[in-house]
Amino acid sequence: MPLFFSRLSYSLGNEDWETEHRALNLKPEDRVLCITGSGDRPLHLLLRKCKEVVTIDANPIQNHLLRLKMAALHQLDYENYASFLGLFPNKSRVNLLRQLSAHLDKDSAKYWNQNHKMISKGILYQGAMEKYALMMPVVAKCIQGKSVKKLFSFNHLDEQASFVADNWDNMMWRKCFEIILSPKISKWFLRDPGLYADVDDTIKPGAYLYKKMNECLKRHVAKDNFFISLCLQGTVDPSASPAYLMEDGSKIIKSGLDAIKIETGDLIHYLETAPPNSFDAFSLSDVASYISEDTFKRLLKAVKRTARPGARFCIREFLSKRQIPSDLKQYFHRNYDLEDELEQDDRCFVYRFMTGHVK
Repeated sequence: MPLFFSRLSYSLGNEDWETEHRALNLKPEDRVLCITGSGDRPLHLLLRKCKEVVTIDANPIQNHLLRLKMAALHQLDYENYASFLGLFPNKSRVNLLRQLSAHLDKDSAKYWNQNHKMISKGILYQGAMEKYALMMPVVAKCIQGKSVKKLFSFNHLDEQASFVADNWDNMMWRKCFEIILSPKISKWFLRDPGLYADVDDTIKPGAYLYKKMNECLKRHVAKDNFFISLCLQGTVDPSASPAYLMEDGSKIIKSGLDAIKIETGDLIHYLETAPPNSFDAFSLSDVASYISEDTFKRLLKAVKRTARPGARFCIREFLSKRQIPSDLKQYFHRNYDLEDELEQDDRCFVYRFMTGHVK
């Protein structure tokens, strides 16, 4: 766990911003709490106007990344912004970093200048998770061959679904998933506790995620899905990028950057010491996979304490399967129908949802 909080673990978000907005239903007067992660989530929350987004992470490096993305978005034109981050080629990234350093706080500027090699490679793909994900395209090419290119050629879902059923789904590909995503392998290569700690004991990660990906390919065209593209091609197609990397989305987000307030520290401690009735929405992905049952209960108590009446919550879960403790159920109303809809529609197929409002 110490390593997880002292490295760049995530550099490109793996949450679908559209389902997040459906869960939280943000309003202009709302104050939102979210986890920083790759920085994508707080940026995407700004696609809808809100009063303030307080974003927190126990890992200061993840906050350094958010500040870098914010500075690039604020200071650079779109082409330089997107290419600086790694969406397009750019041979001048280190020079652009020097230009942006003046707009970063002292610690963030120091960190990125010391790690300029990550910048030169395109920071979007330098997180430990993104580097680990590069194993999958190599394996996919070996097992599926030309079928990978074919999968990303479809424009119509019915044609793709038939291809997946008849050509893509096979025993060798399934076994590769089970091996690469087994807790023993992922534990030593990725060192991400969310992949092996507090896992729902009814789940076999490889088989579970294989099934989830195939179901996603029956509902979403691969070429339009940034997460499928990352998993199977190792990069994100610019035409199907996350909204904050698209020109129209970046303009909207840029106009609201002043609403972001960055905190470094423990989420639960922050909520336990924050004023009561502080937040209208909670974007908590993927906290549940990293904490014990008792700590999850402590988190929910802290959410209840700081929630304004009717506050919405969206808790994404990867391999855990939490429930609201019986003594807290009276305070949390889960919208099970919406949870099912979001899980079906979400382009980032790995998550289950716990969403609703605080009574």
